[in-house]
Amino acid sequence: MKKESVVLRIILIASIIILLIIPLLMVQSLITDRQSYRQEAVYEISKSWAGMQTIAGPIITASRKVEKTDNKGNKYFVEKNENYLPETLIIDVEVVPEKRYKGIYEVMLYKSKLKMSGTINLSKLKEKYPDEKFDKSYISFNISDLRGIQKDAELILDGKKYKLTPGLKDNVFRNGFYTDLNLNTSDLPQNFEIELELNGMENLEFIPLGKFTEVNTKSSWNNPSFEGAFLPLSREITEDGFTAQWKVNYFNRSYPQEWEEKTYDPFPSAFGVKLLVPVDEYQKTMRTSKYGLMIIVLTFLSFFMIELFSKKVIHPVQYLLVGLALIIFYSILLAISEYILFQYSYLISSLLIIALIGFYIKSIYQSRQISIIITGMLMIFYSFMYVILQLQYYSLLIGNVALFIILAAVMFFTRKINWFDVLSSKSNVTKN
Repeated sequence: MKKESVVLRIILIASIIILLIIPLLMVQSLITDRQSYRQEAVYEISKSWAGMQTIAGPIITASRKVEKTDNKGNKYFVEKNENYLPETLIIDVEVVPEKRYKGIYEVMLYKSKLKMSGTINLSKLKEKYPDEKFDKSYISFNISDLRGIQKDAELILDGKKYKLTPGLKDNVFRNGFYTDLNLNTSDLPQNFEIELELNGMENLEFIPLGKFTEVNTKSSWNNPSFEGAFLPLSREITEDGFTAQWKVNYFNRSYPQEWEEKTYDPFPSAFGVKLLVPVDEYQKTMRTSKYGLMIIVLTFLSFFMIELFSKKVIHPVQYLLVGLALIIFYSILLAISEYILFQYSYLISSLLIIALIGFYIKSIYQSRQISIIITGMLMIFYSFMYVILQLQYYSLLIGNVALFIILAAVMFFTRKINWFDVLSSKSNVTKN
């Protein structure tokens, strides 16, 4: 049989590893495409439901006419607006989750019952304008997607009911509704209350407009993610659902309790909850694929070590076929995980690939012992990768420790090899 140098084999193996990066990137592109299909499914469902909701309010805008004089001495009137936020704001909300499907894609929707109540302090308005009327004033609320409102809502101010009008008069909020007020400094409102039945998708967020804001949520969904500018002060998650409570005071925000003319953006202070689908198969599959090159290198390193000690080599084409089998693992994992839980998809996919490579190596080497060694090492590699996926925050530490151990093992088993002789002469191994 023709002999070949170890240096040439190392170059060929390295070239194959570099070549395998191309199909690995193609698999990652496929994962991204499938993820975009899911986003399209979410968009299609949202067109006939309602999107993510951000709740805010109320803002009371006191509008008055101010007399001005131009350069020619002519008098004219302009409207001046003063915005006031509530003294206290309490929001109680019950979220009822509901799953919808578009083909194989699962989307989390919700129905919610929401009650907002609190107090309003307009004493500064009364001090500045003790005997003035503000007949063009209004009170505004933010609702991101008005399609989510399931029945007509009424605002109650000091026991008096007000009809609400969709749309906004100011540029503080982005979308929502308002009602006109005839403010009189001799009889200013002090208490407000509003109840809503609101549908939405995945996210439900709140903006802490109160000098003191308290939000209480409860739901039968047991996989929430708390997001935004503030985390809950207290929370409890069980198999039957979750409860959470936020308490925020106005020192935690970047905008004041009242302002005139100037515009502030309260949306960066939003916080709330996201109803997570239990397994984001695309995100986990993408994270798994990012370890693909490492698994290929470790597997090829195992083959090379066996070549050194068993005095048998395999053809570069056989290396390439094994590498392609390792990459197909991610495609199989992606396909299966769209139907069953990720952990079961991972188990099935890894067992298929390990069995395939194990039988292939047995037929190449004609050695049951080598096949068992390779199969065992692949099981270790895939188990190691799964552990890293589960320990997301410690993945860098665990990965480096494991790689250190692997490098130490390679150095230990090859400590007696004279690499000058191996690399400078023809190897004494034969090709199958």
